[in-house]
Amino acid sequence: MLFLDTIAGKKSSQTPIWIMRQAGRYLQEYRDVRATTSDFISFCLTPDKACEVTLQPIRRYDFDAAIIFSDILIVPWALNRDVHFITGEGPKCTPLGSDEVIDHKLITDFSSKITAVAEAVRLTRASLPEKTALIGFAGAPWTLMTYMVEGGSSKDYAATRNWLWGYQKQTDYLLEILVETISQSLISQANAGANALMIFDSWASAVPSDLRPWIVERPVQAIIERVRQAGITLPFICFPRGISADLPRFADAVDCQVLAIDQGVSPVFAAKSIRADMVLQGNLDPQALLFGGDVMKRAVDQIQEAFLTRQHIFNLGHGITPPTPIDHVAELVDYIRR
Repeated sequence: MLFLDTIAGKKSSQTPIWIMRQAGRYLQEYRDVRATTSDFISFCLTPDKACEVTLQPIRRYDFDAAIIFSDILIVPWALNRDVHFITGEGPKCTPLGSDEVIDHKLITDFSSKITAVAEAVRLTRASLPEKTALIGFAGAPWTLMTYMVEGGSSKDYAATRNWLWGYQKQTDYLLEILVETISQSLISQANAGANALMIFDSWASAVPSDLRPWIVERPVQAIIERVRQAGITLPFICFPRGISADLPRFADAVDCQVLAIDQGVSPVFAAKSIRADMVLQGNLDPQALLFGGDVMKRAVDQIQEAFLTRQHIFNLGHGITPPTPIDHVAELVDYIRR
């Protein structure tokens, strides 16, 4: 597999490519399957449908890796936070109070509630071409904490940041629960056939820089250690979105093999500043893909040139946007491979 060979440090004339949210609303075939289930969580937890939409972009574009179709909020859902999605508003859940204790039984029974995700991984791995890697994933503790405390999305995460300053004991308590349940989720995906594991810390930028070792770095490292203790040696991809200048420190503190970078990070800075043995992934602006053509190709060239001396996996700096023309994705894949 080109994707895994690149992570292992093997040199190749080809750059592997996959795209965050490559299974999604920009594809008509995804929308057709999605329309068969009204509830998004139920859709994610229907293994044959999750498998089908995971395979769709591989059939169309032959990406070097597939990422299992699921959602980072499956973990809070399994912790009985009443996760649901409202059209036009996004995810909602029951806000967690600073004095609230999560029933320990939810943690001990956690694995039994996420068996559908593992089954989707098993079905997908059996259906993928042998050359195509399969990525399992989860949200990072901080990002999941923001949804659980805020009760959904937020512009400034004020309620969650209040925990960092005023409720530090409760913060540690919640982070520990999330480390444990996220670890269980990743272990189950690995055992079901995933070839790599990714941790998305989508809202890492909301954490003040001085607090990131406590809130962003250590919990992610704790997850990796627990997965390793379970005998799993799969490579880890980490995506601490938006931390920019703190990326070198993150790379030194967290034992992952691949660091995904967002479009706000200079590829030149990343190539020069992040430890040389770490594979870098990214970081085309999704809006460049939206426009395609020469402007996109110039941006691709700049990224490729910056990473000439580094092991690199091509990706976007965040997820593909729904209005993106499918022809532009084909154009990108063809340009990278040529």
